[in-house]
Amino acid sequence: MFGVTTSDDYRPVAWIGRYPLRVTSILCGLFVLGMFGTVMAETARWDYTWLAFRTYPFLHGYLWQPLTAPLIQRVEFFFVFNVLFFYWSGNQVEQLLGIRRYLQLIAILIVVPVIVLLAWGRSGTLWIYAGSYELMVGMFIAFATLYPDMQIFGWVDLKWLAFAGLVLALMSFLPTHDWGNLTILLGMCAASFGFIRYVQGRIPAVALSKFNPFRSKPKIYVVQKPTSRRVVEPEDISSSIDPILDKISRSGIGSLTDAERRQLDRARKQLLKKSE
Repeated sequence: MFGVTTSDDYRPVAWIGRYPLRVTSILCGLFVLGMFGTVMAETARWDYTWLAFRTYPFLHGYLWQPLTAPLIQRVEFFFVFNVLFFYWSGNQVEQLLGIRRYLQLIAILIVVPVIVLLAWGRSGTLWIYAGSYELMVGMFIAFATLYPDMQIFGWVDLKWLAFAGLVLALMSFLPTHDWGNLTILLGMCAASFGFIRYVQGRIPAVALSKFNPFRSKPKIYVVQKPTSRRVVEPEDISSSIDPILDKISRSGIGSLTDAERRQLDRARKQLLKKSE
């Protein structure tokens, strides 16, 4: 469970007049600049393939390719719609997760193509990855995981729209037998879904330190038996905060009142104290 706070992690990166500048806005700007850069390179007939991700060059020092590959943008009619769609869904995810966790999600989506194509390379099949289409779909899956029951156009739940969109996206790779990008798309969607479920507490964290053979052994202390005292049962946080989470799922985070935001903030701080 998580909530919205007034800390810097949930505020915009900067303000341009009255308009907030968030990480999602910066990414959209980079995609647009990448589109203009791709057009210039193709017009001048420059070789920009060294910016796309390829297994062999990456393993031989081209370590920047996972960062530059999503910026290669072909000019298409639906490019502007893809960017606007990413801006809408990414902003919602960023406002609810906070900047730190949102950047973690972006980093995971950038690393997924590397892992998938390196795995293909082990079998002797080499693919080239470029563009941001799979990343944008992965972000939409994260958005749909956060708000599964939000209604779009007043009649279809977001989870079903995401499912239908994912099926159509996968089908687009079948005629060309583009198994590389198909597996990247599946990997990004699975990673987005798993990360949101982990943040929501539905996937237990694994204590990796337990598997460290060099960890120091815990010290044993003798603790005196405490004197009996009255134990005050903590307030059931889930029951008090579930109606607010349901409201976010139905209408989005912008529908919360100031009192509901403060209540959500208090619940988040209590949960953080518990985990510590």
